[in-house]
Amino acid sequence: MLDRRGLILALGAGLAACRADVPPTRRDSAAEVAQRALGLDSPPDRDFEALLPDSPATPYAPLGQALRALAAGQEGRALVLVLGDSHVAHPRMAERLRDLLQARFGAIGPGRLPPGRAQRGFTPAGLSLTQDGDWQAASALRSATPGPFGLTGYRLSGSRPGDRISLRGTDPRGFDRLHLALHCGPDSGSYRVLAAGQPDTPRESRTATPQLRLIRLDLAPGSREVAVELQGDGPLTLLGWGVDRRGRGVLVESFGINGATLASLDNRSPEILERELAVAPPALIILEFGTNEATDRDFDATAYALALSRRLAALRRASPRSGILLMGVPDAGRPLRGRRRGCAVTPLPALQRVRDVQRRVATRDGAGFFDWSDAVTRDPCRLPALAQADPPLMRPDLVHFTNEGYRLTAERLHAHLLRGTGLGPAGA
Repeated sequence: MLDRRGLILALGAGLAACRADVPPTRRDSAAEVAQRALGLDSPPDRDFEALLPDSPATPYAPLGQALRALAAGQEGRALVLVLGDSHVAHPRMAERLRDLLQARFGAIGPGRLPPGRAQRGFTPAGLSLTQDGDWQAASALRSATPGPFGLTGYRLSGSRPGDRISLRGTDPRGFDRLHLALHCGPDSGSYRVLAAGQPDTPRESRTATPQLRLIRLDLAPGSREVAVELQGDGPLTLLGWGVDRRGRGVLVESFGINGATLASLDNRSPEILERELAVAPPALIILEFGTNEATDRDFDATAYALALSRRLAALRRASPRSGILLMGVPDAGRPLRGRRRGCAVTPLPALQRVRDVQRRVATRDGAGFFDWSDAVTRDPCRLPALAQADPPLMRPDLVHFTNEGYRLTAERLHAHLLRGTGLGPAGA
């Protein structure tokens, strides 16, 4: 019969898949060791922490310090985290920003993603996502939808044996690390990770009380495929997953929900959001909201300013070493039909008021501000011309951009970030 020490060691060995990949910096208690072995106490990733200032002097300082360190050959990782609405749910803007930063400062893969195909229509470049079986998806779009939700804003739940989600990459460099964000409880079932470098054995996810389990698993270098398969002995709930490569470089992770407003961040579980930010602290958090607020004819500028300030303060408490940037709402409107002189667009009713609040709060609360209108659209009356350009930059709805429009936005945002960090244009 195992004594207490033997039981802890046995648990650690039997559930090695949930073991954190960062050694402790001090002598941990037996209870802490057991918690970490179960995957319930993932410590902050030192590769992200190593490049961040203790107290950012400007909103661009953490990203600037991290990028300079990477350019000088220092080991570490820098994360740019983007949260927003449909402009971010469409992945092309974040992908172009990722390509630009990784080309100069180190490419380490795509990073974390919404779980499976919980985000409908999500087609990330270079990745093929499949989902087999009976899964239930939900998003944090509406406050009436019960949580939990984390950073991704999505949840995927399943319980039938053999149901699986799979990811396949086309990057010849592959990936060598898998991330899982599971919400576990007393009834949670087990699962298998099907990937090179990991044992094909069931993994327990049951916990005494409902709680988040963040798991990092090392895979075989150059892996191109990974799957999570249910055993059917209870439900499994995923709040996110993703793949990357170990080593130095930049990640750009983006999570958007079609139709979202700033309030969708309040529908994320605060304790889960704080935990995910603490484990992988970003160098820069970008908030991209405002288009859906701008459709509100009864828009309350005072209430919106208070909500925006409250959200910035909450993010700073959760991730005090990160910089924060607000993307000012881009021009958007409704096309006027028929032959008309002058402007053929009716701007969204609260467009200018939303942008004015965003700029004012960013200045007052010490966040960066990217003026999307000034950088790309410039005026609502120009939207039809952008939609008819070769190639088109706007879609016919005059609200959303085309792939080329989102890529152009990323290029202008990239230049803005380099100016803010003092690094100048790429290649300079």
